[in-house]
Amino acid sequence: MKLSKAVRSDAKSLFKIEQEVFKNDNMALSLRSFYYHLKNSIIYKVEVDKKTVAYILWLKRKEFFRLYSFAVLKEYRNLGLASNLLTFSFKNLEKKKMQLEVRKSNKKAVTLYTKFGFKKIKELKNYYEDEDGILMRLER
Repeated sequence: MKLSKAVRSDAKSLFKIEQEVFKNDNMALSLRSFYYHLKNSIIYKVEVDKKTVAYILWLKRKEFFRLYSFAVLKEYRNLGLASNLLTFSFKNLEKKKMQLEVRKSNKKAVTLYTKFGFKKIKELKNYYEDEDGILMRLER
């Protein structure tokens, strides 16, 4: 397993993950979006046997980083990759505050974020097209 910052040449492999993980989600990122974020945001990736299998996308804000998208290919889940990506992010991101929104129904993600110190701030009514979200923050 190798963790590193994604670069422009990773756009297509990141998009492939996005298509698989968020295939029926109309908020899924486009290939063009990945090129934009690779230039303007921070994306870390996980490679297993030279194949990109997971990524985490952070948006830079003045006071904090916002976790915007996070995906692990289905066959690589439950191997600790998400935890490794969060740990890697915390070591490499200089700001002390972080924020994210998560689907209320995504119990695994809420549990993971809570384990890493994120606190539920408020429920976001109708945040997603089909359900509520939860705003979570972390101050390190």
